[in-house]
Amino acid sequence: MIVVIKPNTVDEDVQRLIRMIEAQGVSIHYSKGIDHTILGIVGDTTLVDVEKIRSNQIVENVLHVQEPYKKANRLFH
Repeated sequence: MIVVIKPNTVDEDVQRLIRMIEAQGVSIHYSKGIDHTILGIVGDTTLVDVEKIRSNQIVENVLHVQEPYKKANRLFH
């Protein structure tokens, strides 16, 4: 799952969001670029309350990452 943060967000607010997400039993990969900041959620994302994350004022979008062709994927072999 990927969480896209709104531009010009204060780092303190991002860290607060990271702590809230990590409290739900997953880990975060934090990536801050020039224009965008994203949080990659790693782990069992079924435990994560997506609506709670979306309702945060600094969140621009929440995207689910899926592998629809798992058996054809090279990692499967």
